[in-house]
Formats: sequence, structure tokens, C-alpha cells
Amino acid sequence: MKKLGLDFDNTLIDYDEVFYKLALEKNLIPQSINKDKKSVRKFFIDNNIEDEFIKLQGEVYGLKVLEAKQSFGMFEALKSLKNDNFELIIVSHKTKYPYSGKKYDLHKAASNWLEVNKFYDEDGLAMKRENVYFEVTKEDKISRIEELDISFYIDDLQSILEMIRPSIKRILYNPKFKEKIDKDFYLLENWKDLKYLIEEIS
Repeated sequence: MKKLGLDFDNTLIDYDEVFYKLALEKNLIPQSINKDKKSVRKFFIDNNIEDEFIKLQGEVYGLKVLEAKQSFGMFEALKSLKNDNFELIIVSHKTKYPYSGKKYDLHKAASNWLEVNKFYDEDGLAMKRENVYFEVTKEDKISRIEELDISFYIDDLQSILEMIRPSIKRILYNPKFKEKIDKDFYLLENWKDLKYLIEEIS
């Protein structure tokens, strides 16, 4: 059985609208900026209020996580691979609590999102709960990925993929070319292409 490793934040889950909506409700951004996390963060950085973004992120990842939607096409793509006898494993770098602001349990919040979105349901992805790992450091995340002998790993951050040994097929999830690609990773722009990509690189 082949093992497919998956990042969580900004890979399985799409926070863009939640970041925009919450920042707007708090009067932290103008209505005119793009409705995505990257644009919201850039506005905070450009205005020297990045500390406020860190607090906002804690609230989005904690209190507001259930308002976040699935990345487009993700669930169907993973269900197809599950039906092809792939083992799905989530390995995410996620601190237990936000770096600043209110003390939300981010591990519990993410687990609740997976529950609500039928990752564990028999008529959903039927994932094993023990196949979900939230690691508090990047180094622990990489160690876990390599220890589990994962065949393919998908992440939205090149910096993480660079840390993973090349014997694991490293796939960069990069919808709408959100990140300039500097390294020789396999590129996934749309989840609907995942099955074909894996067949091609296997």
C-alpha cells in the first residue's frame, strides 16, 4: 500500500475568505484588498502591524476554523486515491496554542474541522485517527514524515519540502501560482490533477 502524506494548513483547508472576513470585521484592513490570506498578511506587514496578523491567525486557526472551506477539489481527489488503496496520512506543523493572543487549542480545532468534513467517516475518507499528526516543530514534522516511510508528500511550502529527503516524492501544492517555484518539486496546481500526477511520477 502506498502512503500519501498531507500537510493541513493551506493545503487541505482554505482559510482565504475567513482571514479577509475577520480582518474586515475588526476594521484592520480596507475592503478593497484581495480576499485572500496572502493579501491580508501583506497589508499587515506593509503597515508594520504584523503582530496583529499573528493574533488574527490564532483566531482564524482556532475559534473560526470551522468557517474555513475545503481546498477546491481536494476531498474528491483524496477519495479517489483512497479507493485505489492509498493510505492517507496527515502530518502538519502546528503549535498547540497560538504564538500570541487568546489561548485556543489549535490541535483540537483542526481535529474538529477534519471531523466535520468527514475525513474519518466511512462514507467519507475513512481515515484512521492515528494517521493524523500535529507536530509542534518543523523538525518534528520532517522526522515524522521520514519515520513513516511516506511515498508522496504534499505541502504548500517549499521551505518544508526542501527539508524532506529526495527519496520521498515531494509535491508542491501551488494553486494560482501563489508561490514562485525555485526548486525541482512536482507541481500540483489543482487537486483534480493529483491522481494523474501520481501515476506519472510513480
